Amino acid sequence: MVQRDCLGKIIFSSCKVLFSRRDALEAELCACMEGISLAIQGSELSICVEMDSVVAVNMVKDRDTDRSIFASLVNEIKHLMSLHTTSVFHINRNQNVVSDYLAKFARIEGRTIVWLGSGPPHVVDLCKLN
Repeated sequence: MVQRDCLGKIIFSSCKVLFSRRDALEAELCACMEGISLAIQGSELSICVEMDSVVAVNMVKDRDTDRSIFASLVNEIKHLMSLHTTSVFHINRNQNVVSDYLAKFARIEGRTIVWLGSGPPHVVDLCKLN
């Protein structure tokens, strides 16, 4: 995940190995929850979450009670969103290359890594383009 300020400058970037996730949807929801949690702690600015999973976005935005196997995760995300001005948007997968790269980086490195004010060189380059 990457947190950027209103000018697009990287505040931090991170990647994490997900050892026991059921599927890509659960990984997307976990990343969303952790990202919102970190953003709330690190900034007073509004939070904008971009995800390439339309299913995850719809689950988080749905006002009805979630009854899926991910209900507790979705409810935690909704709770975090209630604590801070937060918007969630769906973006195309080809617009999510930074997060995709970081996910692959975590799988290759096999560890959790956090960069403050930066990221791996390829991520920094991608953020400059976006």
